Amino acid sequence: MVAPKKRGKLIWATGIPGCGGKRHLKEWQQYCESQGKKVKIYHIGELMFSWILGNVGTEIRGETVLNMPQAYLDLARMAVLGEIHHSLDQDLEKNDAVLIRSHTVFYWRGCFSPAYNERYLCGLEYTPNMFVTFIDAAVDILKVLNKRDQWRDQDLSEKDLWLWQNIEVDNTRRYLHLFAPEKNRKFFVVPVRQPAETLYCLLFEPWRPIIYAQMPISHVEPHELEKVNKFIRRLWKYCVVFDPLTIETGTADHAGGDEARIRHCQTAHRDLEWFIPQCDIALAYWVKVVCSPGVVDETAEASQRGKEAWVIFPGDYSPFIQYRAKPHRIFSTSEEALEFLEKDYMLPIYEKWGIKK
Repeated sequence: MVAPKKRGKLIWATGIPGCGGKRHLKEWQQYCESQGKKVKIYHIGELMFSWILGNVGTEIRGETVLNMPQAYLDLARMAVLGEIHHSLDQDLEKNDAVLIRSHTVFYWRGCFSPAYNERYLCGLEYTPNMFVTFIDAAVDILKVLNKRDQWRDQDLSEKDLWLWQNIEVDNTRRYLHLFAPEKNRKFFVVPVRQPAETLYCLLFEPWRPIIYAQMPISHVEPHELEKVNKFIRRLWKYCVVFDPLTIETGTADHAGGDEARIRHCQTAHRDLEWFIPQCDIALAYWVKVVCSPGVVDETAEASQRGKEAWVIFPGDYSPFIQYRAKPHRIFSTSEEALEFLEKDYMLPIYEKWGIKK
């Protein structure tokens, strides 16, 4: 009896213009190839331009494409998705992964316009194995868009981009219910400055625990943050690590005005509503004892969401830490935490997945 051929995995990826998702995916594709994995990427926007030119005979300028009637854009988008859908069966046989990259919404002329058609998406035969939204700090996205002819005259603000990115994440999360609400599909929010192996490990090495790395940021010195960075790099041997420093917006500025307030509210929202829900372990590394409402809030949030709370705390600690984290998940040093991870925590996982280490 011939064993059925393994099919590749299907990923749907989103992210607002200028977030760096395309660049990150190029790095991811190169990393996959270095690991012996073959992947194919469809960029919906680029294919729409080709479809319009080939089927309508009209060359559309990128700077003004969003001035077209919504119905025309929907038609071109549906046609491209139809062509992709037609070749997906063969693509999934030839590749270890197929990724479809699109946007869910545009902010154009001061209005939000949908960039997907729910009715068509619900009719797709193939359900993605994973949904991903790429994100970046709004201030960095703004710098990118202001250099592009298409967006330079839109008078976008940092606040506009934070809100736009929020909607992009929420729309992508809805895809889980549009495609197959009864199936256990994964959704991740991934900063583009995360290592390229992040998406690789999430997709091809699902046995790895997912850690959200917590640390005081506002009142620590650069050399202390470097100590945290070294610890995070060592965690990657065993886990996938989401690091807030890959998108950190900086310390709170009391005189920063509305833009600064929104920036810091977005930081809290991102960590509490996006990063913690997608992790298995929230690991708080108190590189030194300082006031850090963020770390305290995150540990409480993780505990209340049923995540494992791990704490590295030098010296005596508050009873509230033990209220959130089990005694054998509280460590005095990073070395102690790594030893527990390697010798105790990972062994049952290796046995369950049949992984030889």
